Amino acid sequence: MAARAWRWAPEMEEVADTLRAADLPTDMAEATARVLAFWEQDEDRYDVPVAHTLSQLRSGRIT
Repeated sequence: MAARAWRWAPEMEEVADTLRAADLPTDMAEATARVLAFWEQDEDRYDVPVAHTLSQLRSGRIT
């Protein structure tokens, strides 16, 4: 999933903008965008181990 997940981060930011314009909570969309953006460095890399992907999330930073 990490190989393609990064590409949805901008869309989630747009969702947050739309929610904000409607005076609705944006927390979930913003958090999702941040999580998906973690994997931009792994764009189209289908050989990335799941353990590496989970490690990135646990550390809170890109490794």
